[in-house]
Amino acid sequence: MSIQEVPHLTEAQVRNLATPQSFDRGKTCYRNRAIVNPTRQGMKLWADCRGSELYQTTAMLGGEDGITNATCTCPYDWGGLCKHQVALLLTYVHQPEAFEAIPPLAEMLASRSQEDLIALIEHMVQRHPDLLTLVERSAAPSLGTPIDLSTYRRQAKRALRRSEMEEIAEDLEMLCDTANELLQVGDWLNAGSLFQMLLEETTAAYNDELRDIDYDGAVGGLSQDFAEGLGQCLENGQDFNQQIREKWLQTLLAAVLKDLELGGIDFGAGAADALLEWATEEEWEWIEQRIRQEIQRSDRWKQDTLVNLLAARRRETGQEEEANLLIHELGSPEQRAFLLVQEERFEEAMAIAHQHFTTLPGLVIQFADALLSANKPELALEYITQQNAQNSRGYAEWLIKFYQEQQNPELALHWQQQAFQQSPSISGFRELRKLAQQTGLWDNLRAEVLKQLEQDKRFAILIDIALDEGDGDRALDLLNRSTDWSRFSYRLRVAEAIEKSQPKAALDIYQPLVDKAIAERNRNSYRTAAEYLKKIKSLYQSLKAQNKWQTYIQKIRTTYSNLPALQDEMNKAGL
Repeated sequence: MSIQEVPHLTEAQVRNLATPQSFDRGKTCYRNRAIVNPTRQGMKLWADCRGSELYQTTAMLGGEDGITNATCTCPYDWGGLCKHQVALLLTYVHQPEAFEAIPPLAEMLASRSQEDLIALIEHMVQRHPDLLTLVERSAAPSLGTPIDLSTYRRQAKRALRRSEMEEIAEDLEMLCDTANELLQVGDWLNAGSLFQMLLEETTAAYNDELRDIDYDGAVGGLSQDFAEGLGQCLENGQDFNQQIREKWLQTLLAAVLKDLELGGIDFGAGAADALLEWATEEEWEWIEQRIRQEIQRSDRWKQDTLVNLLAARRRETGQEEEANLLIHELGSPEQRAFLLVQEERFEEAMAIAHQHFTTLPGLVIQFADALLSANKPELALEYITQQNAQNSRGYAEWLIKFYQEQQNPELALHWQQQAFQQSPSISGFRELRKLAQQTGLWDNLRAEVLKQLEQDKRFAILIDIALDEGDGDRALDLLNRSTDWSRFSYRLRVAEAIEKSQPKAALDIYQPLVDKAIAERNRNSYRTAAEYLKKIKSLYQSLKAQNKWQTYIQKIRTTYSNLPALQDEMNKAGL
């Protein structure tokens, strides 16, 4: 495209690519002449935009939407264009002549000599040292020629020192692409060396600070690519010298331990599988020795994971009995107890569970379920009953499910009642009703439950129950009697429930909700206020009081005449 040709773009297209808030703010930036030094090169636009600081924003024209992509150095991340991008595009829409049109880069440099280009690149690298990475990458490795790993290591270290996650991920991904190119042509040694270096450097650098900015897991995901690539090179590098293989295996093990240190976020996922599958028996000896050392200084969760890794190696080599012996030797109480259940050594398993699981309710339930899976329901019931009596946490939910499966609705109802008393909820009330109706006890039990809730002044759950039973009038009475937070949080639901039976009372609820929504002063709250106003209009019509409606809506329009966005939402709602 010549510099004279100007791609077409409309304000409507820009509006469609931004949220209403971003578009309005971007239009303000445009009107305030915040765009500085606008430039167009073919289909690409860029400029600086004044804000709390000077931001660099770009856009690529084209496609059905008007642009194909856009970037900005501001931190905006809420969907659509940011206000700086909007300002750039609106400047282009309304003042295309303000953009300095420059020819394509290749055309600008075509007449330069090699010496001129080298001097230019040297000058650019001096001004912007980060460009050195691009220069270094321009010399792609040749098949069969050992790569200069120190060059790539410098690039990786520079990438991991950056402060912006997008830049870190982009630079590491380019290095990963180089390793993959080597992998595709079967250069296992060079590809493996590059993957190993990338995984090693990323593992060393991935601390809490880096994890905090890796909010979408881009770098964590690349660590998985590094580990998987290294595993492929190990698979095809059985004849490499032992020093190289040991270095690669150590890096994979370090990634496994890093993931445990981070709490199990799948950092370097695939590293453990590569160790299990491709380490020789001789290599596994020193790997297991290192893992055993880690087990001794690990907490319970890390210990479980590492023991499972050692056991998995034995199972992969057909040593099932040795794997079980290892768990009995090194495993946590949890691992040993569950294995004993599988081995039908129930008395030993129960002893461990009673000693170690009492303060861990989730583990108590898992162990009881394991007993059920082993066809020992009587032991599971005995264990849970003892645990339920031993502490105040309660296992009513488990007991309810157990007795339902045992076709014993009376005892299931008993424990459902216990669960509801401990923590009243509408879902618990529904389950209580369902079980009590099966046994013919619902009428009496319902009266007893409601009486106790009234005595305890549990208005929130009482309102929930009234609404669930379709009794809007009772819900309104409870709402008027309540003095806690439920008085405010249930107003809308109660108003909707009484629109037909008590329209005047519903009006008394909706009108303050309108004022509250308007007071929040944003477009979404104005939209909500308009929805309430539609309900109020309908209620006045049902009362045949259209004059009162006209008086009310006119008061709203007059009182808030300085809020054009509210007026707009009311107009859209047909008010």
